Amino acid sequence: MFDGKQVFARLSSEGVCTVTLNNPDQLNALNTTMADECAELARMIASSSARVIVFTGAGRAFSAGGDLNYLIELTRLSAAESQASMLRFYQSYLSLFRLPLPTIAHINGACVGAGFCLALACDMRFVVSGAKIGMNFVRIGLNPGMAAEFWAQEFASPILKEMLYTGKIFNASESRFASLFNLVASAEEIDFAVKETAASIAANSPQSIRISAEIMRAANQSAENIMLAEARGQGICMSSGEIAAAVEAQRANRPFRFKI
Repeated sequence: MFDGKQVFARLSSEGVCTVTLNNPDQLNALNTTMADECAELARMIASSSARVIVFTGAGRAFSAGGDLNYLIELTRLSAAESQASMLRFYQSYLSLFRLPLPTIAHINGACVGAGFCLALACDMRFVVSGAKIGMNFVRIGLNPGMAAEFWAQEFASPILKEMLYTGKIFNASESRFASLFNLVASAEEIDFAVKETAASIAANSPQSIRISAEIMRAANQSAENIMLAEARGQGICMSSGEIAAAVEAQRANRPFRFKI
């Protein structure tokens, strides 16, 4: 589907889009080349038949965070110029997570700094036992970026706040990090779990999942507003969906492929 210099993506016939950060020699450090390719890929996925996105990294890391050479280059700019550059940088990567599709982080190794923020942006996170995780921005004199503080608020997580304030690197297998992940297991088990989860999502109604994703990602919603959005979405599904055909197939115990 996409084969860039530092990002590639493949789209299965079932609608599973696997996006791989591909800069293994630098542990998939996030740089401007990768950022531009992510923004381009987001536009392609938006008009594709993708039903779920899986993010992973080439080699032995998911992502070691921002490219330090790029950060040093920004120190030569004015505060206003570096601010604008960083905002464009964040938005390029996060454009992939603003698509109305479920997202899965397949954390195959070290996942640090801005790389860990990308994993937190995913709806689900599956991590290989022993992977190093953390957000070490403050250790190089930089306040956190890539919406790091947002995730700490969103998860209401004192553990994420500890990561942000100490800059320490931790082991994902520590039991106190369990709430951040769907599963922590061996590489083989994680690979199977990610594939099975992605396949299960892709088999469901794309229309209903997109509506649900948009509702779940809307910030600070009351229960009443969520129910209103749910009812609106169900009205759309009932009037334009494939509910009757899906129920008939389920009752007959035969497979059904949603088209919407």
